[in-house]
Amino acid sequence: MSAADMEPPRRPGLARAHQVHRFLGRLHEVLDTVDSDRVWSLSAVELGECLREAYAAQARLSELTLALLAQAGSSGLAAHDGAVSLPAWLREQVRLAPGVAKREVTLAGGLAERRLVREGLAAGAFPPASAAVVVSALDALPPEVDAEVVVRAEQHLVGEAHAHDTGVLRRVADHLDEVLDPDGADRRLAVQLARAEARAARRAFCRLRHDETTQTTDGMFRVPLVQGVRLQRMLEALLNPGRPDPIDPIDPGTGLRLSGEELRGRALAELVDRIPKGTLPRTGGCDPVVVVTMDLATLLGGLQAAHLDTGDAVSPGTARRLAARCGIIPAVLGSSSEVLDLGRRARFFTVKQRLAMTVQQGGVCAVEGCGRPAASADAHHLHQWRHGGRTDLKDGVLVCRPHHTYADHPDYRVERLRPGHIRLHRRQ
Repeated sequence: MSAADMEPPRRPGLARAHQVHRFLGRLHEVLDTVDSDRVWSLSAVELGECLREAYAAQARLSELTLALLAQAGSSGLAAHDGAVSLPAWLREQVRLAPGVAKREVTLAGGLAERRLVREGLAAGAFPPASAAVVVSALDALPPEVDAEVVVRAEQHLVGEAHAHDTGVLRRVADHLDEVLDPDGADRRLAVQLARAEARAARRAFCRLRHDETTQTTDGMFRVPLVQGVRLQRMLEALLNPGRPDPIDPIDPGTGLRLSGEELRGRALAELVDRIPKGTLPRTGGCDPVVVVTMDLATLLGGLQAAHLDTGDAVSPGTARRLAARCGIIPAVLGSSSEVLDLGRRARFFTVKQRLAMTVQQGGVCAVEGCGRPAASADAHHLHQWRHGGRTDLKDGVLVCRPHHTYADHPDYRVERLRPGHIRLHRRQ
């Protein structure tokens, strides 16, 4: 492709009666005489001066371009040329990306109403990006703000644009209310923050996925800012290299240094293990615990895998370590898979019964085909209490709330299938 092929489209034969049209024609003619390959010969002083003048000229030309764009919008140029919109015209004629074209049109329309911003840009006092920040901040002012206040706001921001770069100007614009109306700004900020906090609480979520093959849990979460910062501080404390037992930053398997994400993952796992028992609400009558089921041989050093109450398998070594931790219940089974011992987790026998039922039922509701978690289920007497039933492990199952309603209803009968498993039948 030749240089001529890359030149912007111009119509040499078109009469240039208007001064703007003539200026742009002369501008192209002058630019055609400039050899950018020779900038190497500029001295340091000349180079600095040329850069400042080039950026100022770019800003001034940008103001003219935006003025032309605003006029194109008001005169209906897009429709005249068969384009569906002015951004579409820019995409077709100037090859701007859709988002850029839309922002240019928006800025042109806003700049047409902001005389001070337009004059500063036309003088080359600040770059187009700063003009966009000022226009956006002024457009964001509430409609009830007095016109006099808007003028003061424009004066203030244009002054800041003369003195600061675009990044600093953006931070100033974010706090424009504090300059115009300090007392009212505090009230509005308080209302905005309260709304944002309520919205953050509504948008909170947590998604976890357990993978038995890799023995990992991954997921995503979103929590309000304050809780997120608290979590960050907790992880930072656990990652403190000055603690007596710091987390090893070296991967023992590879000998490589762990990344920040990997270190935070280890800290998060330790944080979960450090949560004291008895500090969280109970669910289904029990503290939030994990039941690890193993046979007696595994507990004493055997090699058979153990299972969590979620159904996931863990190694024998992990099972024995878990058995010694708070919030972990070792359910030791005999040769016939009967529960021999439930550890020493709580003082009330009813809690142990519920845990034994959870193990017996595989962690889910006892009703055949129901997969609701047993942790939030109700304890149900198969032989009803009012008819002489006993609070005994052989006579109890955990059923979810909906199925518990059916199990107690006279229109239904309960069929025992095997220990910890039942089927409901509607009476004929």
